[in-house]
Amino acid sequence: MKKAIIYSILIIPILSGCGKEFLDQNNLYEKNLSNYYRNPEEVNEALTGAYSTLAIDAGGNHPMLIANILSDDAFSGGGTNDIQTIGTDKFENPTEDLYYNLYARCYEGIFILNNLINNFDQAVYSNATERKRDRGEAHFLRALQYFRLAQFFGEVPLDLKAELEYLPKAPAQEIYAQIGSDLQIAIDSMENVPYTMSRAGHATKWAAQALMARVFLFYTGFYDQAALPLAGGGSITKQQVVQWLEDCMTNSGFKLLPDYRSIWPWSYLSDDEHNDNYKYAQNVKWAGDGSAETVFAVKYTNHADWGGTGRLAFSNQQVLFQSPRAFDYYPFGFGWGIGSVNPQLRDSYDAKDSIRKISTILDNTDPNEPTYGDKYNWGGWNMTNETGLYNKKYIAVLRDINNDNTYTGMYYDLYGGINNMQLWNMQDDILIRFADVLLMHSELTETTTGINQVRMRVGLDPIASYSLEALKMERRHELALEGLRWFDLLRWGDAATAINAANGVPVRSDNVPTTYSISFNPNRVFVKIPESQIRVSRGSLTQNPGWE
Repeated sequence: MKKAIIYSILIIPILSGCGKEFLDQNNLYEKNLSNYYRNPEEVNEALTGAYSTLAIDAGGNHPMLIANILSDDAFSGGGTNDIQTIGTDKFENPTEDLYYNLYARCYEGIFILNNLINNFDQAVYSNATERKRDRGEAHFLRALQYFRLAQFFGEVPLDLKAELEYLPKAPAQEIYAQIGSDLQIAIDSMENVPYTMSRAGHATKWAAQALMARVFLFYTGFYDQAALPLAGGGSITKQQVVQWLEDCMTNSGFKLLPDYRSIWPWSYLSDDEHNDNYKYAQNVKWAGDGSAETVFAVKYTNHADWGGTGRLAFSNQQVLFQSPRAFDYYPFGFGWGIGSVNPQLRDSYDAKDSIRKISTILDNTDPNEPTYGDKYNWGGWNMTNETGLYNKKYIAVLRDINNDNTYTGMYYDLYGGINNMQLWNMQDDILIRFADVLLMHSELTETTTGINQVRMRVGLDPIASYSLEALKMERRHELALEGLRWFDLLRWGDAATAINAANGVPVRSDNVPTTYSISFNPNRVFVKIPESQIRVSRGSLTQNPGWE
């Protein structure tokens, strides 16, 4: 753990980033580890703080957005001066602390969770089930934060004590062993009951099972291993992971929604009498955040403002960053235009796979979209690597409440808050969908059942036999622009081929036609550790290979 990060945590309340609605801020300063975690209320205050660290107020460090740009599905977008995003896209090093916010936010969460886990036994519960559930949530969250670090940064310090000490990097095997052990505790601890909306935003046994499968697939694929190690010895086998996935598929209460479009907030437009002209939202009803397909998500609220550290993280900054640059295209709002979509993704969809394509990409070549043809404004705010294509799964949605061309954010209309385009996006970040559970099961069992369930939902014919290539294509189209593609490419060994294939794609930079240029660097598959953290580590922390 780096002292600079720890000190920043100690300066603020232990539940960094939690809103006043959750906590009595005045009493926090009177608490310390000798008298804290005494009861379920205090444990849940800590859990709330830990959940809050999954959200990042620096949109350019949003893990889903970074992963999209690193993959072959999206380019940098943004402006010609957005050197951080361009650096991500090109695997380059424009600034010493390019990924500081992501790195620090993960360790902030780990610091809170280490304190909670290490002092959990002093909490007195009257309900044993609740006690086990809360313990399980803490271990799930620590596993998730370390998995984020391990996927993006590779080998990192493994701190389980939350002490002020300078730790070197731990080997990948040790990090993943701890992740696996935390998830096993979470699976064993949390309730074996179907999910209900009353627990929206909380980790469940089912989320832990699904995350275990994702961790297993990445670790065994990228590191060419047969099993996932456990801390203290032993391992998790493929058979165990399959059993957990089947438990989740059978008993969790999660399911595929009947209409793929209804997962995404833009489908809410069908409920708005002023938006009947938007073709793709007709005959569908938005399922809402926390639907039956959402196994785990990061939640946002209407409390975002510019009033203090972390307050922007109450709104979903990746929606702001990925929305069309500089211009509203009603019913879609504007943002910074980061993560412009690679036309090769659009062109890879089968002609029959129109539902997923129109649900995923706002396409300026589609006559049914408000960005079509001459309606689209090229070169807004000096946009670079512009393709005219945007991530429609995470995009600002507008409403014309008074039918007078005066627009406001959909979420602001629903939940209030501050009427400002930088603050009103409150859409969930869906980290695990049930569709992914089905596809992971198909991949691990080499069967077609999960693939075909996903395909039939969008009107596609079933495939007759399993192949890895069919599975790869299904994952790309079902889960496109959800932050998973980059890690799939890494674990399959396909990153170099996929990234370099984008060379020559037509783009515009500052409204000047050009072509996209990229050279994949195999020595930089893990991003750069913040230099500021290396400097304060007293020599214990070293930079990732390729970034020295």
